[in-house]
Order: sequence, then C-alpha cells, then structure tokens
Amino acid sequence: MQRRPFALVLLSFVFLLTIVFPSSSSAAASDVPAPQATLLTQVQPLGEVVSAVVLKYSANIDGASLSKSSFQVQSVLNDVYTDRTVTGVYTNDSGIITNRSTHGKYVVIELDTQDKNASTLTYDATSGVNRINTLNYYISQKKDIATQKKAVIPATAQIIKATDKVTPIVDDFQKNTFENKDGFKLNYFTFEPKVESGKTYPLVVFLHGNGERGDGNGVNLLANAGAVTWASPEQQAKHPSFVIAPQSPIDLEHKFIWADEPRNSAVADLVRETALKYPIDTNRIYIVGISQGAMGTWRLLEKNLDLFAAGVPIAGLTNYEKAVNMYAPVDPKHVEVLKNVPIWAFHAVDDTSVSPKNSQEMVSAIQAQNGNLIHFTEYEAGIIKPVGHFSWVPALQNQDMIEWLFAQKK
Repeated sequence: MQRRPFALVLLSFVFLLTIVFPSSSSAAASDVPAPQATLLTQVQPLGEVVSAVVLKYSANIDGASLSKSSFQVQSVLNDVYTDRTVTGVYTNDSGIITNRSTHGKYVVIELDTQDKNASTLTYDATSGVNRINTLNYYISQKKDIATQKKAVIPATAQIIKATDKVTPIVDDFQKNTFENKDGFKLNYFTFEPKVESGKTYPLVVFLHGNGERGDGNGVNLLANAGAVTWASPEQQAKHPSFVIAPQSPIDLEHKFIWADEPRNSAVADLVRETALKYPIDTNRIYIVGISQGAMGTWRLLEKNLDLFAAGVPIAGLTNYEKAVNMYAPVDPKHVEVLKNVPIWAFHAVDDTSVSPKNSQEMVSAIQAQNGNLIHFTEYEAGIIKPVGHFSWVPALQNQDMIEWLFAQKK
C-alpha cells in the first residue's frame, strides 16, 4: 500500500513531461500542413498527357521515406474515378521531373503516360475536333512519410485536389489575335526565342490539322508535337527561332480549313505582320503543316513565293478544289509554280484519310519538270501507328529534315 502513492506520483510526473515536452517528431509533424498539388503535363507525339503530380510541402521531405505505394493518384472524368499508375516517387527542390531524389520540399509522383486515362484530350467524333478535358485529379497519402528532420507525417484519409497545371514549352507560347483588313480574326500562338540585340532569327509557321480547330483554346499546341517541336529546348539550342501557330476557328463553311479563303491569305498576312514586329530573318521563314495544314502549306507556298524559304507538307494534297475522297489529280499549274521551291513532303502509303497518291504524283510531276529541290519521304505500310495518316509523328522527329529546313534561305 505504501508504494501506490509513489507510483501515482511517478506516472503523474511522466504525463506532465509528455505535455510540457512533446516528442520532436510529433511536434514537427503537426506543423506540416497539407501540401499543394500541381499537375505536370507534357505534349507527346500523340498529344498531351498528365505525366506527374507534384506536391509542395512546407518542409523538406526525406526521400528515403518515399515509395511508389506512398500515394494514390486518381483521375475523374465523367464522374468515373480511375487510378493512375505510379511509376516513381521522389523529392527535389525544383518541382520538375528529375527521376531521382534530392533534398527539397517537392514530392514528384511520376505517372505512367501509357495509362488509358493519361490524356488530357478527348476526340469528339461528332464535331471532328479534340476537346480539352477538365482535369480533376485527387491525391491521397497511403503510408507514413517523413521530413528531412525525421518528423513523421502520418498516412491520412485527407484527399488533396490538384489545383494547378504546368506544361513545359506550351506555357512559353503567348496567345494573340490577328485581324486582317477585311475584319477576319484569327487566333494564334507565338513563341519567342532568347533574343540577342542586333540579331535576327528564323520564323517557323506551323499549321495544325482538322482535329485541332478551336476558339483560341490552344488545343493546336496540345494534340500533337507539332508547334512544340520547334520551340523545344533541344531545337532552340541548335536553331533559336520564332514560332507561330495559328488556330482555325470551328465552322462548317470551309471544308479545307487552311486552303480556303479567308484563312489562307490571313495566314500570309499574319506572317508578314509578324516579320515586321519581331527581329526575324525574312530570308528564313518556313512553313510546316500536317493534314489540313499540309494542304494550306502547299497553297501558301504556291501563292507566296516571296515569303517562304521552304515548306514541309505532311499528309496533304495540292489540288483540293477537285478532291474526291481526299484525292485529286495534280494540276499542272501547281507544278509549274512549285518546281523551284525547296519542299520536303511526307506521306504514308497506308494513309486512308488523305490518299498518298496526292504526294506521290506531285513529287513525280515536279521531278519530271527538272525540279531538283523536292524531297519526299514515304513510309511503308504498318510503320505509322496507330493509323497511317499520322505520318507527322516520325516526320517531326526527323532531325535530318529539321537540319535541312533551317539550312534553306531565299
């Protein structure tokens, strides 16, 4: 009976110590609020995907406490929750994909870009355009993690919603609107290189295909690696240049969006205005187009011999006025005009959207007229995935073509 008061006093003393001097881990953990979540996306050859989620904490996180099972990432589209596959988790001080842990407040959760729900776009077959999805992403912490000071941040039922999005390269483009003398308005996006005083730079004009029409929503920068190819850090390091990417509006009046008027001449006027506005080498203005953009490329080259130094039409046709099922015999007058223009055309033999006969016959006709500035790359059947029409996927990765283009001068 005499020991019980002593035990009671001892327990009371320990309890008092716990209150006055809580463990450093518990105290530090309680001081770490829920992180901010940002989506990292990237434009791949077949379009933009969510490639990572970045969590920004208020304290440095211990990379050794992280694993692929530390977090669950879910995307929600049309009220359907789907898990994204986590391929790596690490921390750094930059908030970008680095594939390895360094000290920092950012936790990078890399995601499998082959997930069926990785894309940020949905193709609307009714309107024939890509729609930008509303990105609803939710992150939950499934296992304990720790700060660099070894304070435990316990697993929690709290769900964090990603509130921001970062898309490298695309975010460097600025949206603008051009209006021609007749009042026709054209949305377009401009990329500016790092400019040095007294220097001039090439200009690359990129024309998108039918599925990238829009009201200035920038889907023409997202649906394929078209415009971003020329603005990428790798290409800008080799060939610093300006890039403009017009976006055709959505309407049903013009079947051939970039070859029809007023779009075709509006693009030419936009290029001339851009050349006056920026330090551009007017002897090195290039035009690249895919599908409908390739049709516009052929026609813009033909009508503006004084403007473009070279062009790259990919999966297009020239004599669009006579087209039936996206094929038209070559018009000799087009050959006569274009036979001395540097052109590198691309097409796949199994293109079922725009017949490869268009490019084949045009190239043959130019060569028959002693046109020796035409290049042609034809892809064999089965090479282009998922469909033969997408020949711009390998074409825009063809470094030989890129080097050739930047070597052309008027």
